[in-house]
Amino acid sequence: MPPPACTTPPRPSRRVKVTGLSIVAAWLVAVVASATVLPWMDLEEITAKANLIVLGRVERSEAGWSDDGRIIVTRATVSVERALKGGPRARVEVETPGGRVGDVGMIAAGAPVFHVGDRLVLFLEPAGDPGAGGGSARRHAVVGWNLGKMDVTRDPRTGRDLVRDRTSGALYLDRQGKPVAPDRTGKGPAELGEFLQRVERLVATGPQGKKP
Repeated sequence: MPPPACTTPPRPSRRVKVTGLSIVAAWLVAVVASATVLPWMDLEEITAKANLIVLGRVERSEAGWSDDGRIIVTRATVSVERALKGGPRARVEVETPGGRVGDVGMIAAGAPVFHVGDRLVLFLEPAGDPGAGGGSARRHAVVGWNLGKMDVTRDPRTGRDLVRDRTSGALYLDRQGKPVAPDRTGKGPAELGEFLQRVERLVATGPQGKKP
């Protein structure tokens, strides 16, 4: 009697594998991009919600899979120049959705994007499980996605450092559920020193002007 026919399906070709990865990537992009409708928060609110606020510079930015393997995330290491809330520290690790791993890319519209060398003011909160980071490190997420990431740039005309926000890429809704007009989303440009002093005053007084 002849041996039974092999029922193992043929291995997919590289072209099929790449196509499959492209489909997965497109699905991931659609899922995340469709979820970027966020509540609007002013500076007082993001300051109150953040457990850590720092002025720093991006030392490293690398994409990888999340701990549960479901999405791609980018993890940036930021050297801290000045801590405004949460106590002194040398570095902080920030995790945001989106990035590229090999042939798979994921875009999370409205999520912060980090580049090595960027100087930033960051309003941060714990990302996922507080114990996910190794050792003494704790990963943080940016409060309100781009609401809590503000770029620091040098004005070539005056030589002053300015703070500018980047709120594009997401739809922000006010407490009545209405879209926030673009002219309400800006928190800059503002002179860096004055902006940091304002944030420190908000930290010192706490929500609604009350001493913590």
